[in-house]
Amino acid sequence: MTTAAIDIVILGRPYKVACPAGQEEALHRAADSLNERIRTFRESGKAASNEQIAIMLALNVCHELELEKDKNHQYADAMDKRIKMLQHTIEEALASKVG
Repeated sequence: MTTAAIDIVILGRPYKVACPAGQEEALHRAADSLNERIRTFRESGKAASNEQIAIMLALNVCHELELEKDKNHQYADAMDKRIKMLQHTIEEALASKVG
């Protein structure tokens, strides 16, 4: 997979970041989202330093990711149960046709 170096700005500082080809726009959106979170966090007055902001935002993002993982696992479990129920229903229907 090819990568491209793109420029983004976080906390007012420019960074050159390696990015898989075709994912540049998504990375720019992620940088924009992070900058918006930083702005909102700063306006809330909850943290003074860039380090505190970075740590708190990283913790928030990790927490959101864990919640999404839990949701995905619950969805996968529900789909697995539905598939098993459908398989059972199909097997019963086929057995009643044969019998």
